[in-house]
Amino acid sequence: MKLKIGDKVLFLNEKGGGIVTKIVDEQIVHVAVEDGFEIPYAVSDLLKAGGGATDEDRSRIHPQRNFEDTDEEVSPLYAIPNKPDQLKEGVYLAMVPRDQENLLETPMDFFLLNHGAQQLLFSLYLNRSGSYHGEEFGFIEPYSKLRIKKVERTEIEDWANGLVQVVFFSEGKTTPLPPASATITFKPVKIYKEDSFSYENLLRKKAMIVELVTLENLSMKKPREVENEENIKILQEKLKGSAPERPVKKESKSFLDKHKVDDKIAEVDLHIGELTEHFANLSNKDMLNIQMDYFKKCMEEAKKERLAKIIFIHGVGNGILKNEMLRFLRSSDGIDFYDAPYARYGMGATEVLFYRNTK
Repeated sequence: MKLKIGDKVLFLNEKGGGIVTKIVDEQIVHVAVEDGFEIPYAVSDLLKAGGGATDEDRSRIHPQRNFEDTDEEVSPLYAIPNKPDQLKEGVYLAMVPRDQENLLETPMDFFLLNHGAQQLLFSLYLNRSGSYHGEEFGFIEPYSKLRIKKVERTEIEDWANGLVQVVFFSEGKTTPLPPASATITFKPVKIYKEDSFSYENLLRKKAMIVELVTLENLSMKKPREVENEENIKILQEKLKGSAPERPVKKESKSFLDKHKVDDKIAEVDLHIGELTEHFANLSNKDMLNIQMDYFKKCMEEAKKERLAKIIFIHGVGNGILKNEMLRFLRSSDGIDFYDAPYARYGMGATEVLFYRNTK
């Protein structure tokens, strides 16, 4: 059976199903399940539930809606000066589902937003199999958007880790902004999660927004200017007969800080897509090694920091990761472990309790 990104599949050995989000090779694909997790599966353990819907299919279901390409390629943004909750001035990529009532299945229009007072020259490169391919270049007026193209869900992989280069221009007396180059950074699985799309005032539509460049970051002082100011300050302090003050060393952050839900409890997602973005060419053994190394490091840090509890979200899958974790936990002292609450985590999580040394 040959699968492609966007196909709906059912699981042969367990209840439920999901949507194919990545093709690793002919034997392994990644499936986004209902709870939002992306899990590797063997193709032999899946059953195709039907192909992705086309524009023609959707038109038959919703004949009152128009899914044809729009002729309006460039149009103004609905920008309001000094509006506090508006996006910061800058350059953004917007993914707008064509059917605003069916956000997760219809094709999307991709827009480049120039939310600033400068005219914008840009070039866009897509990332296909690790190589950049020139896709589009052009010009966008201030506070305007340019529709790049209609993108099917199956094409989304090309856009993740693409590249946008921009040059800003203003007529007359101005303070020039430096050119900028930005990677299009997002996880493709997000297009299958409804909460990834929110109403954007600049577009007056629901969209998924990827930040490329914010103008306030381009206005920072050049490194040479900062260095000169620091040298002048040191010289002035020496002339006063006092040694320059040394910067206070910031306290290092805990490895588990990003996982903590409070001071004594952590929640760690061990799905491979949460641990690394570069897993397309990894074998199952390599992915398992990465997951187990991260799991063991979390356990070690949790003991050092004397956490009360840590929840590991490992998913259901084929059970190999969970079995390896349980083998490690059974040989560890000072802990207890069991399945995490089903109502919150489903069947794919393990909870570990740490006993305190009361001496």
